Amino acid sequence: IELILALRKQGWLWTEEFIWHKKNSYPGKWSNRFRDSWERLLQFNKDRKFNMYQDAVKVPVGDWAKTRLKNLSETDKTRDSARNGSGFGKNVSNWLDKETVYPTNVLHLATECNNKNHSAAFPKELPEWFIKLFTQEGDTVLDPFAGSGTTLVVAKQMQRSSIGIEIVPEYCAMIEKELNLSKPESVQKKIYATTN
Repeated sequence: IELILALRKQGWLWTEEFIWHKKNSYPGKWSNRFRDSWERLLQFNKDRKFNMYQDAVKVPVGDWAKTRLKNLSETDKTRDSARNGSGFGKNVSNWLDKETVYPTNVLHLATECNNKNHSAAFPKELPEWFIKLFTQEGDTVLDPFAGSGTTLVVAKQMQRSSIGIEIVPEYCAMIEKELNLSKPESVQKKIYATTN
C-alpha cells in the first residue's frame, strides 16, 4: 500500500490491479505462512486516457457459455441493471455466438523460465501479455528494472523498441549477450554515484 500511496503523491493514477497466479509455485515450508502462489501487478498511468488494445489479449469464451447461454430467460435478453444503483448492468444474450471475450485480470502462468541467474526472473509470457495489451508494433517499451532483460527480449521479438535500466553490471552483461548488443550506439553504460 505504501508504493501505491507514494506513486499517487507523484501524480500517478492507480488504474488496475492484476494478479499473476503462479500455476507451479515452488514448494516450501515456513513456520508462520504458506507458500506464495501469486503476485500483485499494479497498473499506473499519468493520464486517464491511455492506449489499451484489449482485442489483442482476448481469450476463448469458455465452457460456461455452452450451458449458460443454452436457455436464456427474458431477463437475459435485455439489459439487466444492477440493483445497487451503480449504473452497471448486463445483457447475457450479448455473448451468444461469441468465440472470444476479454480476459479477467488474473493471469495463470507457470513460473518456468530459461534464466536461472536472476532471483526474480519471470516467464516470457508475462511481459508478452502486457506488451500486447498496451503497445503496438513500432512502439517503445520501458523497463526501469531490467534485471535479466526478459522484457527487453520479448519486446524485440514482438517488433517493439525497448529501453532497459539496470544498475547491476552482471545483469547488464547478461542483457547485452541475450540481445546480441555489440554496437556501441546500442549500449550506453553510465554509472552514477551518490555521496552523503
